[in-house]
Amino acid sequence: MEEGKCFIGLEIGSSKIAAVAGLQENKKIKILGFSEKQISPADDIMKFGVIENGEITSGIISEVLDEIVSNFEKSDFEFDIDSVNINITNLSIKSHQKGSNVVSSGGVNKISQGDVNRLVDDANHAFKPQPGHVAIHSLPKDFYVNDEKTNGTLAGKYGNQLKGDFTFITTKTENLENLIECVNHVPAKGAAKGFMKVENIYLNTVADSYALLNNAIDDPETRRDGVAIVNIGADFTQVSVYHNNSLRYQSVIPIAGSTINLDLMKAFSIKFEEAEILKKVVGEFPPELYKESPIVIIEKMYGMQAQEIFLKNALTIVESRLKEIAVIVRAEIAKSGYKNQILNGIILTGGTSNFSSIKTLFDQVSKELNVRTSSFNKAIDFNNFNTLKNARYSTLLGLVVAPAFDFDKRIDNRILTPKSIVFKPSQHTQKEPVKPEEEEEPEEKTGGLFAKLGEIFKKPTNDLNDDYNSQSK
Repeated sequence: MEEGKCFIGLEIGSSKIAAVAGLQENKKIKILGFSEKQISPADDIMKFGVIENGEITSGIISEVLDEIVSNFEKSDFEFDIDSVNINITNLSIKSHQKGSNVVSSGGVNKISQGDVNRLVDDANHAFKPQPGHVAIHSLPKDFYVNDEKTNGTLAGKYGNQLKGDFTFITTKTENLENLIECVNHVPAKGAAKGFMKVENIYLNTVADSYALLNNAIDDPETRRDGVAIVNIGADFTQVSVYHNNSLRYQSVIPIAGSTINLDLMKAFSIKFEEAEILKKVVGEFPPELYKESPIVIIEKMYGMQAQEIFLKNALTIVESRLKEIAVIVRAEIAKSGYKNQILNGIILTGGTSNFSSIKTLFDQVSKELNVRTSSFNKAIDFNNFNTLKNARYSTLLGLVVAPAFDFDKRIDNRILTPKSIVFKPSQHTQKEPVKPEEEEEPEEKTGGLFAKLGEIFKKPTNDLNDDYNSQSK
């Protein structure tokens, strides 16, 4: 771990674009800054992981990073930002298996570190994505010395032949290229010159594992004994199964929080933004008060009559969809083949996992699996940025933890970038950066929508920082 190095994580999603700055200090990642801008389908940013309007997206990224820099100016730190770590997930994400083997060098009956490095390089060079796709991760699975499966440190083991199985994660080249181009169009911040560049790219589920598990630092037990991470976000529910220190299965399901919004829109003839607020009210409202049949009043514009909605009816719609998601997740875990080997259960994360009764709903569907809500890696020093102790920020936090620690201690961290991902240079790279003009904030048009319940969203977020060590022994 390189002390004193700073990483900027930039999460580009369907419900938010957010950035966080993390400093490597005392073998931890100390959070130094955070900024966020909420987005909706009407903003024309991203849909199901695919960029819709690059110019608008670049503009919002620039605003978010400007806020990070302005926060630094008020502190003891001075930062120039010219590179970021970004996330990626979309429906083109696929997993592929590839094996490789090498003979120990020099005829010596012992595996050297050079042999291990050669095995990794050979696997990366041998894997060829299908046309129009590119590899973003090369993750190790199992290793064999003289055909015997082995764990732990590879260098130094006795044997003449080393074999390895790897999981390659690919995506459509166009999807990744457009994402990178959006970043490349953003001017560097602070005193830095030129435009932003992407330093590392992480699949959401890989970033989540860094943020939620202590496996990447000093506690491999959680992944070794098996764990499933379920990220229920805006457009996607993402399922990843880890076992014996490796990512064994991952899937991207296009049903999540926005699907619930659409259910509420159709049921009550309301707008997407109104459905989003209604969903949050339902998720936060104290269960004991539902017996009183509370009503939410949606005030309409242009003199139209206000609309009344029984929260109990909205609750039924939300919970029905969440149960469906729970059933799909259970089926995906069964499909992985590791259902009976997930000794550390299911971890729920993502913004939609903040729903108050979601653990109960998942317990009802997956009675044989231990279901729990998010807890964060002990290597993260939140430094009073307590807002980030929320499941909706697990991917974002993973983007600053991942570059600092090895994904798998058996080999070095080169596994995360199997080969350089180089696309055509941005048309802006040869021009002098021009700072975008500031635009006036649009006037709030939500009227009195849920005004009486507005205070419910102002209360502090619950601290989700549980200790998993006792559960993984």
